[in-house]
Amino acid sequence: MVGEETTGRRLAVVLWSAFAVEVAGLVGTFALADTTTLVPKFDGTLVLVCALLLAMTLAVLPIVVVVLTLRNARNTTAIWRAAASLILALALLIVLVRAGTGPWVVWCAVAMAASCAATVPCTTGSPTGLSIQPSRAAVAIAVVALVAAVCGSCSGPYTNFPGVWTATKDAASLTLAEQTQHGEGGQYTLRVGTCTEQGRWVFDYPQMSTSVQLWLHREGALACIPGGPATQVHIVGGNRAAPVIALPGLLLTKQ
Repeated sequence: MVGEETTGRRLAVVLWSAFAVEVAGLVGTFALADTTTLVPKFDGTLVLVCALLLAMTLAVLPIVVVVLTLRNARNTTAIWRAAASLILALALLIVLVRAGTGPWVVWCAVAMAASCAATVPCTTGSPTGLSIQPSRAAVAIAVVALVAAVCGSCSGPYTNFPGVWTATKDAASLTLAEQTQHGEGGQYTLRVGTCTEQGRWVFDYPQMSTSVQLWLHREGALACIPGGPATQVHIVGGNRAAPVIALPGLLLTKQ
């Protein structure tokens, strides 16, 4: 009896410690990840693939735990922990897709590893000697993380192009007028200093990059920026409130 109580206390310490590490990892993840960016900042395909594989691998572990614990109805602690790990995996995958990769991925991995590692003692330990409180707390914090990830990513990487875009100190401006039928493009007016050019703009189909693109098709001989008869425009940064697009030699922010 004494041995079981001692084991239960030790396991409770392990679970609460894992929960603390998980919370710290989540705080670091959401503090460093910018889910409002319009273009995910991928540092490289290899890093992205490795991060995705890590998250998917850690997400498989709770599923195995659930299958193993279904034979023992008393071990609800392991099921709570498995649920927390699955919810957390989904939340961090959403942030990964929206924010790309960066230093926050380290905190992401820490949170995932702590959450999944805590399922091991839940499964192998004595069900009667485990405390269920840290596992329930882990589920609650995982749900909060999932809500935060979804709320910060619900608008997607797209923006409304029609409107006025200006460069710093009003050195240039691009006015995109939309046609009556949504999504068909429209007319544009580009002013760079004292030069003004006009033409038609259309969306880039099919979309082949992480940033939304459109094309400016010049209709006259006058060109205010270098390039051929068509100039590509794409989002290079900013957030949903103030996106930034790029033209040759120019950066313009939505007003």
